[in-house]
Amino acid sequence: MAIVHIETKAISRKAGQSAVASAAYRAGVILNDVRYDKTHDYSKKSGVMSADIILPSTLQAKGVMVSREEIWNKAENVEGRSDSRVAREWLVNLPHELNEDKRKSLAHEFAQALADKYNIIADCAIHSPSKKEVARGADPRNYHAHILVTTREAQLDANGSLFFDKQFKIPFEWSNKKRAENNLQSSIQEIKDIRQLWVDMANKALVELDITPLDARSFKDQGLDRLPTIKMGVDATHMERKGIKTDKGNENRAIRVINQRKAITKLRSEDERHVHEYIEWSGERIDWTAHRHQQVIKCLDDSQQRIESSQRDIASAARRSQLNQSVAEANLSNAEWANKRAKRLIEITDRSQQRVERDQQQAIVINNIIAESANRTPAPSPFDDHASRARATRLAEQKRRFDSAATRGDRETRYRDRQVEDAYQRAERNKQQLALLFVFRHNDTNRLKAKWMEDPDDYPDKFDYRQSDLLDQFSKDCQLERHEGEEIHSYHQRITQLMTADFRSTNQEMVNLLRDPKTERAQYNAIKQEFEDFVQALDKQREDHKDQIRLPIERLNATTDMVKVVATAVNYLQKLDDYINNETTVETNKTLAREHRGKIINRTVEAYRIACFGIPNFQIPVMYTTHTEALQGSLNNFTKGYGNELSKEQLWTLNRSYDDMSERRPTLTYKLRR
Repeated sequence: MAIVHIETKAISRKAGQSAVASAAYRAGVILNDVRYDKTHDYSKKSGVMSADIILPSTLQAKGVMVSREEIWNKAENVEGRSDSRVAREWLVNLPHELNEDKRKSLAHEFAQALADKYNIIADCAIHSPSKKEVARGADPRNYHAHILVTTREAQLDANGSLFFDKQFKIPFEWSNKKRAENNLQSSIQEIKDIRQLWVDMANKALVELDITPLDARSFKDQGLDRLPTIKMGVDATHMERKGIKTDKGNENRAIRVINQRKAITKLRSEDERHVHEYIEWSGERIDWTAHRHQQVIKCLDDSQQRIESSQRDIASAARRSQLNQSVAEANLSNAEWANKRAKRLIEITDRSQQRVERDQQQAIVINNIIAESANRTPAPSPFDDHASRARATRLAEQKRRFDSAATRGDRETRYRDRQVEDAYQRAERNKQQLALLFVFRHNDTNRLKAKWMEDPDDYPDKFDYRQSDLLDQFSKDCQLERHEGEEIHSYHQRITQLMTADFRSTNQEMVNLLRDPKTERAQYNAIKQEFEDFVQALDKQREDHKDQIRLPIERLNATTDMVKVVATAVNYLQKLDDYINNETTVETNKTLAREHRGKIINRTVEAYRIACFGIPNFQIPVMYTTHTEALQGSLNNFTKGYGNELSKEQLWTLNRSYDDMSERRPTLTYKLRR
């Protein structure tokens, strides 16, 4: 893991240091010191990976080129005091996780930032630990950069030559008193800012490689209960590497022990806290589990009650279904009776109406007679009173009979109207019941469940798969399918309106299927059994026919059996055609026979292909010849009678099989009559 290490120190004459000598040592080069008339040769120094001059951006923009020797000699000459700070060094530790190019780029970026910040020149030398240093105990990952900077701003004179301002040093070199007078922060705070600048630059490079970033804050600022180690220094470090104990080394070792103990204490306290938290969590979990257990038991009880209730509902639904079926049958019978009764009532109503009209005409005639009699002046007769009373009595009797007949006619008319209305309502209920069965024919209560492997014997009142397909095809043919977006109620009303007497009469078979799938299934099975018996007898006749076909040197062989299959196919198909064309054969069996006929044709083509493949394998010439002749004759009869019914693929199979057989035995060729 990369660490944060950045420090700065002044290169001072008071300490006997020279800027030229320092630059030569750090860059590992030869430099001439004009002030002291010396040549500093560090060209044999190992561990110097690179050394570059970093100019401020203002000078770079002007294309200034200056050598290391010129820079540091001028930096020495501009200082006149014997204790002057002639240069400043920044030492930074480079992250070992970065490769060489990225370490160099990071160091140059930091040096450029310093040069631009103070308008100074930086001399950046990157070092790696030498083999000797590693052998003495140095860390081989200790890549670092020595950045030597000037203490005065770099400027150009009128001739474009480099010089350093003799009057002013950069603000970083000022004392804290002078910095305060100029409203500048303390030098310590500025060092912290530069330290943070370096950390930000390094973290930017580390984050790109998904490496843990650096943190320039102290342990205290980070909130860590740790003591910082002290700086060892060069001398103490060399002594420690030689095995000599030093005070600083002992102090650092003591600090590490204290930090370890603090870490252990912290871990123990955290463990204790975790244990207490786990105990509390366990108690809460136990309480929750107990509560959840009670809820599960309650849910199980509720589920058991719902299951029992569902079972009761299922049984009740089954009873209602049977009752509805019985009601539907009764309604159908009542509807038929009501239709006949309605016709009869209409006839009775017509006759009653005719009688009423005759009675009314008679009443009119009688009234006219009475009126005429009243208007005539009767001849005097001794019997006038008796005759008048007799006529009045007869008229009263006729009127009474007429009123009684009219009342009786009205009563009979109302009775017939009620019967007609009841019959109409029963017919409507019957239509609704049939429509309901048709609309919900796909429900699990009305159709066998395929996934549950339900059997018609166990659920005789449900539609089986064949019946369901018949109803679907009937719905498609009559355009009774549910429209997209149509509600179920509207769909049921539409089907109910279509279930008229004429519609039911035209599609009586489907109506019977809806009413009683069990009876329809029994009728179908009975009809189908007759066809199966016919096919079984036909297959037996075919086997007898195959036994009568004798081929020379015959033995149990699949090829021979396929030849016999082809040879007996025409006779088999002819008998099937006779069965289909027979007027006494019901339509259901005709359909089954046509399907079976298509299968026989397909099997015959496949048998011919297998025979053509196997015949060339015969090693005895007479077997090859007899089988080929028998196959050719049978195929000619087959293609002559049923060639028009073969598909293109089947014709191609026949021709290709014959060609393959001929190619495998080129000496024996027979041309098919196609």
